[in-house]
Amino acid sequence: MAQTRQFPVEDEQPEGAAQPTASVGRAVARNTIIVMTAFVLSRMLGLGRDIILAAVFGTGNGLGAYVAAFRVPDTIFLLVIGGVVGSAFIPVFSAMRQHKEYDASWRLTSTLINISLVIISLVGIVAALLAPQLVGGIIAPGFKPEQQALTVDLTRIMLLSPLFLGLGGWAQGVLNAENRFALSAFAPIFYNLGIISGALLLAPTFGVYGLAWGVVIGAFLHFASQVPGLIKVGMRYQLRLNLRDRGVGQVVRLIGPRLIGQLAFQANFIIITALASGLGEDRVSAINYAYGLMMLPFGVFALSLSTVIFPTLTAQFARRETTQMRATLWMGVRVLVFISAACAGGLLALRYQIIALLYQHGPRFTATATELVAEPLLWFSLGLVSYSVVEVLTRSFYAMQDTRTPVKIAVATVLLNALFAVSLIGPLGQSGLALSLAASTTCELMMLLYFLRRRFARENEAGQERETLISALKSSAAAAVMAAVLLGLNTLLGNWGMDSTAGELVRVSSSIALGGAVYLAVARLLGSRELNEAISLVRRRRGAGVA
Repeated sequence: MAQTRQFPVEDEQPEGAAQPTASVGRAVARNTIIVMTAFVLSRMLGLGRDIILAAVFGTGNGLGAYVAAFRVPDTIFLLVIGGVVGSAFIPVFSAMRQHKEYDASWRLTSTLINISLVIISLVGIVAALLAPQLVGGIIAPGFKPEQQALTVDLTRIMLLSPLFLGLGGWAQGVLNAENRFALSAFAPIFYNLGIISGALLLAPTFGVYGLAWGVVIGAFLHFASQVPGLIKVGMRYQLRLNLRDRGVGQVVRLIGPRLIGQLAFQANFIIITALASGLGEDRVSAINYAYGLMMLPFGVFALSLSTVIFPTLTAQFARRETTQMRATLWMGVRVLVFISAACAGGLLALRYQIIALLYQHGPRFTATATELVAEPLLWFSLGLVSYSVVEVLTRSFYAMQDTRTPVKIAVATVLLNALFAVSLIGPLGQSGLALSLAASTTCELMMLLYFLRRRFARENEAGQERETLISALKSSAAAAVMAAVLLGLNTLLGNWGMDSTAGELVRVSSSIALGGAVYLAVARLLGSRELNEAISLVRRRRGAGVA
């Protein structure tokens, strides 16, 4: 690969340049609250979706085939759109807008949208034709023949969804680049509503096929809900396909490595699904439930903060404000570790109670299913901090228009995940697969930090790194104390409160409240700066409106 563009070793700001302004901090805080609110609603609705799926399908009844069928359309979307918008399109589009090249920015956007739609259509047709070979040879080789046939049918239905999700992805990229986050952040809510409608309205008649059609409906709603925002920012779509449009070449150069990275990301889940299929359909579903629970706090906090920080990092890099960029990045890392460590400790200690409260209702999802989900959730919760920080660190490289470094690291992570998964599935079963994902993601975090330190090689950088490390240790200590208290409480209570839904709700909610109080108390005792900043932020926001 070509030599990556290096971050300036010396600060290129004029001497005496201002430090990060309060207005930038307030803007980030305001937008973070908007996005976080939308992500909370979306994740809550996603949780409601999984609760409905648990009631309708449990861990079997075709749900494993549905989970496996997601891999092909998901891969197509991530390769064609997911790698373009975040890492390549937004930086180039933002730079054009910064230089007031508005007409050129809309021409670039139109050309890229049209190229992606053509590619998605062609790849989708080929994937539909080769679906039996893809499912039987790669996605779910361990399934029985009838399960593979069902997976093929569901795959072909859901291959329609990347077209609409692709349009929604472009809409999200334009809106986020314009620092308008509300509609794009709320779009996943409509996606989940489509899937829920499939489960509630279509599945009773068409079974798991109705669920697949719900995915297609949700994908369409995901795009349609963002159209008003595009109109508001004055987007001018053109039916053009000119590869010579200004910026297309730059985006294409940035895309190449990122496509490899997206394929590597998706390969992790293909590997896990393929290996889990040999353990049984219920194991595929159980890992999916556990991963979904881990992704709940990840989506609320890590994705919301990184989504808001990314345009800020991009703009600061474009203005060569390297000091401000470092301050923004390390602030984001410290806050994410503080929040995700608390979530990880609570999820680990309360995983059985949370799963039973949410899913164990009716004949489809039994106590055995709760055990199946709790096993991988233990290891997913231990990897939550790594997942969260990796999200922000990866986007910092994209902000610097460096897609090669995180891609190289992602490929190495896939190889590690495959090695760990094959080694651990024998002695640990599905838990080994979850542990392999958590362990490989932690290795990815270490590699990203190593290369980021080389980018930010400055004498005064050591102070920020030391401050971040100390903050992470304090957060980890507070989370460990909280988890120990909650585990001790569970031992004392035994099965108290678990004989009814109301009792489960009281027990889980009171345990979460106690765990949160313990975590905050220990964090304050340790002098956590993130706690004080969070309290100060809440106080400032009381009298401020959200624009």
